[in-house]
Amino acid sequence: MDIPLAIPECRVGRFVEQHEDHLVVPMRLDAASGRCPECGHASRSVHSRYHRYPADLPVSALQTKLRLEVRRFYCRNPACQRRTFAEAPMTLLAPRARRTRRLGEAQARVGLACGGAGGARLLAHLHMPASRATVLRLVTRLPMPDAPA
Repeated sequence: MDIPLAIPECRVGRFVEQHEDHLVVPMRLDAASGRCPECGHASRSVHSRYHRYPADLPVSALQTKLRLEVRRFYCRNPACQRRTFAEAPMTLLAPRARRTRRLGEAQARVGLACGGAGGARLLAHLHMPASRATVLRLVTRLPMPDAPA
């Protein structure tokens, strides 16, 4: 299945896996190198690779999971205490996140309109499942509008 997806910082793989109830979209980050979060030194020396599987917005009424290939790099700065670091897709995911930022924002907006339990029920129908507690937690993270003067 070929699905055109526009995901910031990433290159989407050619073949999307379609399972009975979800899609798996293979992707990797576009950057040729990584930057050490400790010292800021750029590196192209790849240590290893691993996969993350965050949930994303649904496609064609199917839940979507990304199979994001993340590279670990060696930090070649001899003065830096960190020996390896992983590249970080900051616009796509928060650190250690299990859902993309755009999915979290969509779930939070539904929760803001419908509340915890109602939002969770609606999100299940929209193929973006989340528990009541998760919906409420996402709503509390939304930025508050400024009070009128």
